[in-house]
Amino acid sequence: MNSNRFFVRSAGLSLAVVLLGGFTPERAMAASNMRSASGAALAPGDVAPGRLYSRDATEGIGPGRVSVSNPASPKQPLAAPLAPETRRSKSTVLHVAPRSAATQLELPIDAPDEAWVMIIPKGNDAKAGEDALRDVALFDAKGVRADRRATRDAQNQMGVDPARLKAEGILKPIAMLRLNREMGRGKYKVQIGAKAAALGVAIEIRVPSSTIELSLTSSAMQLFPGDDGYVTVGLQSEAPVDHVRYEASLYNPRFERERTVPVVKVGNEYRAMVSRAMNEKDETGAWVLEVRAVGSAGGQDFDRLGQTAFGFAVPTARIASVGKERLVREPGGKVTALEVDVVLDSQALDRYEVTGTLVATDAKGVERPVAEAQVTDQFAAGTHTLTLRFEAGHAGLSKLDGSYALRGLQLYSLGTNTLYHRLAKGLDLRFPAVRASELAAAEVTPAIESMVRAGEFDVGQ
Repeated sequence: MNSNRFFVRSAGLSLAVVLLGGFTPERAMAASNMRSASGAALAPGDVAPGRLYSRDATEGIGPGRVSVSNPASPKQPLAAPLAPETRRSKSTVLHVAPRSAATQLELPIDAPDEAWVMIIPKGNDAKAGEDALRDVALFDAKGVRADRRATRDAQNQMGVDPARLKAEGILKPIAMLRLNREMGRGKYKVQIGAKAAALGVAIEIRVPSSTIELSLTSSAMQLFPGDDGYVTVGLQSEAPVDHVRYEASLYNPRFERERTVPVVKVGNEYRAMVSRAMNEKDETGAWVLEVRAVGSAGGQDFDRLGQTAFGFAVPTARIASVGKERLVREPGGKVTALEVDVVLDSQALDRYEVTGTLVATDAKGVERPVAEAQVTDQFAAGTHTLTLRFEAGHAGLSKLDGSYALRGLQLYSLGTNTLYHRLAKGLDLRFPAVRASELAAAEVTPAIESMVRAGEFDVGQ
């Protein structure tokens, strides 16, 4: 046993104190209060579950704790977490389902200059698709047939030689038509003949020079059932919007249309209330929200179609608190590790993984990653503690010292391969200050040796 024993005699009293190896004043300080994650301010890209659900994982789990530490290159500042992006659209898609009868569609084109119309037959038979395209005609806003002119303009724009394609027997299963200003603004018409309608076609319209744009912004990268998760639906237009109607649909991870989503006005914006339309029985994974905006602006009709994706999960655990940050020293006084406890609340059996990044602050006040740690174990319902352990030698490779901070704290479900909780700022937890000379040396593995040769740890102070 490596424990060091010290006996203290004071005022006639004999006190026996057993100090286990690694006990230091820093460990005594580790009894400080844990920081609660409840109600923590969320940074862009953060994810925090509300209600937890009792849904045991059935795959990809097993008992046994695994803890890993790896060095991180401080050459680049700490990357910002992924945050929801705004998806923008100046296009739309209309469909004629297979086995339909001959029909005519209207295409509202508010900005024909540099606009494109793509007619795409359905199915995988290129020869049948090329035949179907001969059964489709496009007429501009003046009622003049425009598909032949638009085809020539598209071929010239793309540098395509139709004679060469024909000579080499190359099929053209997609019609690409380029419009121009002379064709006029207004309602274009597409006549779909019997052969094309029987096969089915999709018609995509792109109007890049239009000032009417649909935008979609998810409230979070990951949404949970019962939470107030939504997608903001925006419509930008230089001309006043006369009227607009929104239609929103949800597609599951297999891109099958599941249900409609209500779009409601909240204050001065419209929101597709996604979380209210989903529940704990829905499939975990990447879902797609599709929104169509049909209306008129400045007297011109428009049709816009946009899509945005978001993660959906049924959370069974959350980070409850973080703390007891400490420096672990060997008997000689060198710091061998920096540890912090992460307490989880779980409502179901799963294998959970906690990850975090240790950062140092350089002379210019920029936070730079110096080490990463992961710890995983299988837990049932209850309160459990996992310890993130950063090897001191990994942090010391950069020669950056001071008070290291925890960043990028995340909780994953390995049973469902899903992110449950992310706190980019790590509750602003900082370790006791330490000098680089106090850190134990790292074991030089081939991976570390390669990073050293590449200068990944060379950061000027």
